[in-house]
Amino acid sequence: MIDQIIELEKKSVKQNTSLLHEMIDSRERDIQTLDSVADRLLDTMNGLTGDGENEYRQYLDYIETFNPTEAKERRDDLEYDLGYKTHVLYAAAILCRKELEGKQSKDGQPSFDVIMKNYNPKVYDIKKKTASFLFFIHLGTGRSTDELIKMLQSITESTDYVLSNVDEFEDLMHFPRETYHPLREDEWKHIQYIVEYNIELYKTHLEQNKDLINNVFE
Repeated sequence: MIDQIIELEKKSVKQNTSLLHEMIDSRERDIQTLDSVADRLLDTMNGLTGDGENEYRQYLDYIETFNPTEAKERRDDLEYDLGYKTHVLYAAAILCRKELEGKQSKDGQPSFDVIMKNYNPKVYDIKKKTASFLFFIHLGTGRSTDELIKMLQSITESTDYVLSNVDEFEDLMHFPRETYHPLREDEWKHIQYIVEYNIELYKTHLEQNKDLINNVFE
């Protein structure tokens, strides 16, 4: 059965790559139409073979010739979906666990465990998940966002250290790849912006958010 699935995935990549090339040769510029074929390559990238990445990146190169914004969004999503930049999320979890060590909720649970169980699963975007860890570190320690980003960058860039700890967070997200693609400066700024936005939102609605502190910290 596995051999059959692998064979089907390889055929799918070949067929859909051929269709994409036909569209590109005809200068098709309707991105929804193009995506209807290219998205099938995303399926095989997440399948048993993992095939289709090179072909999909060629497709993104074509989109970039007439719509750089759409190409960038898809390329960024691909980097996180395939685990090339997921390291930052695991680094944030490592940092959060370390910084909140010894802290607990009112009912005696470790604060980090409460965050992992009750809050992080509600967030699906990797950058927002990353920012949520930093947000809780700020609440628990008072560290500034500038300081937190520098600490996170240091851990993220220690890729061997991150990869050696991923098994401890198996429910967090798909594991990062061994190959790490460093985040751009604008990506770091975006994560910091999310953290700062959440902090400001928390401060301006303290009464509504008092249960948040009570549930996570003593």
